[in-house]
Amino acid sequence: MRAPDPWPSARVAYYTLFVLVLCLTSNQLDINIVPYLAASIKADLHLSDTQLSLLLGASFGLFYTLVGLPSAYFIDRLSRRWILALGIATWNIGTALCGLAQNFAQLFAARFLVGAGEGVNGPTSYSMTADLFPRERMPRAIAYLQLGSVAGPALALLFGAFLLHMFLGMRPIAVPFGLIHGWQLIFILIGAPSVLVAALILTTVPEPVRRVIPSQMAQLAGGGALVTGSGLISWLRDYAVALRYMRLHWSVFAPLFGSLFAGAFSIGAVSWTPIFYHRTYGWGPARLAGLTGAAQLIVVPLGLVASVMLAEYFSRERRNDSAMRVYVIARLLALPSIFSVLMPNPWLAFGLGTIGYFTIGMAGTAQNAALQIVTPTELRGKITALYLFIYAVVGFALAPLVNALITDYVLHNEALIRWGIFWPTVIGGPLSLLIAWLGVRPYGREVARLEALEA
Repeated sequence: MRAPDPWPSARVAYYTLFVLVLCLTSNQLDINIVPYLAASIKADLHLSDTQLSLLLGASFGLFYTLVGLPSAYFIDRLSRRWILALGIATWNIGTALCGLAQNFAQLFAARFLVGAGEGVNGPTSYSMTADLFPRERMPRAIAYLQLGSVAGPALALLFGAFLLHMFLGMRPIAVPFGLIHGWQLIFILIGAPSVLVAALILTTVPEPVRRVIPSQMAQLAGGGALVTGSGLISWLRDYAVALRYMRLHWSVFAPLFGSLFAGAFSIGAVSWTPIFYHRTYGWGPARLAGLTGAAQLIVVPLGLVASVMLAEYFSRERRNDSAMRVYVIARLLALPSIFSVLMPNPWLAFGLGTIGYFTIGMAGTAQNAALQIVTPTELRGKITALYLFIYAVVGFALAPLVNALITDYVLHNEALIRWGIFWPTVIGGPLSLLIAWLGVRPYGREVARLEALEA
């Protein structure tokens, strides 16, 4: 048997991880500023809450469905750094077009392109990270990678607070094809840094060697080898291998996917938070953006640190389920933040919501590390894409729409947006916790199996 390839040096591994963090940061700049522009977009384009929810999430989720899943076929085969650079370039074009859109249809189409950033970025970044660090260091590596998801929103809101003060109230600029409003200039400005990140990937980042655990997929017919060739049939057969593997190990993957599905409804609450504060407490987007950006920059990294410390503590105690165990603890700690939208004043709501930022750092690190640890290298792009498909489609597309439909068609009152946010999360949060808890023991048994195969 050929000796396994050595792990990359610490310098190469951490530099590559640093660039991947920059990728996630640039990607998050756009996604997290949109809710703070939502009120202006709605007013200038004369939209309903339901239309606005489609811009906040459905357009993004649609791109992920049509492009994100197919791209995973190539992530498991071709150069991941080239795929990542192409995704960032497509995201940049979409962000620039958001700054030129003159109606709902044009802005929806531009948001469709923006989905490329997350649709390609997530599976590619996690696949590369898993080939840079051994299993025992995976929670720490994923925590560092999650810094991009922390820094992006925080920088977007801090930088965005400045841009909101500068441009949101400006008079529209007349151009040959219509008007350019302040919120459109903000889109154009936040998209510029991604060009430099794409160039950095192509010129300085090496392609990591894919690391295969012998016999991990031996239970599948033919050893679970990926099919050769190209085209739709090969793509479908390739995904069939991934689905068969997940079915054989359903007690491991079902809790991970099921918990994410139920918990993803809280993302809708995040999308509607600026509008909730404006309608309920009278806080403007610039004020909330500055406060939220500062809170995220402080509190979410604390969640990342807590996640790593707990995971490494459980690992030292020889618990194979350490990553999944930390995820369950994070879901439990997140429950009080569900009630933030029911608070009688904005400061109580903001304080209780800050607990949610802490648990985002904990849960995000733990659940992503848990998935990468038990996923075969040969299937990592596809299974991660399926996992993030739920995050994108349920969290970004469906959840904001459900919030809006409750407000528009059940409550018939925009001022009652707090209840449109509350009911999906008060159901989804505890359900997500229960599903994750049921998966702890099967997860530990699977990690023990993989360790035995490696030995």
